[in-house]
Amino acid sequence: MMYLVFVRLECTRKQNFPKPSTLSRTSRDRRTPSSHPACDGQQMQVTIPQPRAVLIVTGAWHVPGHYQKLVAAIESRGIRTICETLPTNNNVVPPNTTLQDDVDFIRSIVAKETASGTHLTVLAHSWGGMISSSALADFAVPRGSTQGGVTDLIFMCAFVPREGESLYGVSGKQPPYLVDENNIMVCRDHLKRFYNDLEPEEAAWAESLRVAHGTVAQNTPLSMEKVAWRTIPLSYIFCENDEAVPLSLQKMMVGRVESDGISVKQYSLAASHSPFLSMPDKVADIVEEVINRVSE
Repeated sequence: MMYLVFVRLECTRKQNFPKPSTLSRTSRDRRTPSSHPACDGQQMQVTIPQPRAVLIVTGAWHVPGHYQKLVAAIESRGIRTICETLPTNNNVVPPNTTLQDDVDFIRSIVAKETASGTHLTVLAHSWGGMISSSALADFAVPRGSTQGGVTDLIFMCAFVPREGESLYGVSGKQPPYLVDENNIMVCRDHLKRFYNDLEPEEAAWAESLRVAHGTVAQNTPLSMEKVAWRTIPLSYIFCENDEAVPLSLQKMMVGRVESDGISVKQYSLAASHSPFLSMPDKVADIVEEVINRVSE
C-alpha cells in the first residue's frame, strides 16, 4: 500500500556555477533558477510506502517463544512482526484473567498501531481466533486507505466464532483430552495433540515453554456486536494433521462463514496444530501472499 505526500524543495547547498563574467550572454540568459530542480521552490510529488506489520495472536498455553521461528521467517521478508504474551497465558493459579483481558490487550496493541498509520495483517492461531474475532471489527480499513487499521485476517487452525459463542459453543462440546483442574484447563496427551509433526527433542522443548490457561476464559461467550470476520477479509490455513482442532472442525467453521455469504481465501498445509514450528517458511509464504494481495 502506498500513499502520497507533497514536499517543498529548497536550495540547501552552495552551487559552484561559473561567475557571470565568464559566461557568454547566451549562456547567462539560458541559466534560469529552474535549471537546478533543488532550487526552484516548487512542490514535487513523492510516494512513500504505507507502514505495514503482522500481529500474531497466539493460541492458548503458548507464548511468543513458540512463534519465534515464524516471526523470523516473516521478518526475513521485510515485514515487521509483533507477537506478545496474552494475559490468559500465565502460570497464576487460580487464574486471575479472562477472555476480556485478552480482548482488551489485543485492542490496545492494534489501537497504537492504527494511530501510527500502520496497516496490520492479523495472524491468529487457535484460541487467537476467538480473541481476534471479538477485538478487531472496529479497526477494519479497506484497501487503498491511508488510515491505519486491520486490512486482513489470517486464521491458522483457529476457532471462528459467531457472535455470542464461547470456544466450546463453536465446537459443540469440550474435547475429551481437555480437563478442568482447579479452574485450569489441562491438556492430556499434549505432545500428540499439539506437536505430532515435530522431532521429539523440539516437541519436548515446545512443551517446556507451555504455560497455564484458565477454564473460565474458554467457557466465556463473546459479547461484542459483530465479529471481525464480517468486516475484515478472512483467509484460513487448514492444518490437515491437526490433532487438537481436527480438520473436520476447521472445515465446519469455515463452511459456516461462507454460509453467511462471506468468501474465505483458503490454504492447506500438511501440518500439525503447530505449523509455526514445523513449517514456518510455508506459513510466512502465505502471509506474504495475503499482504501482497491486500496491497494491490
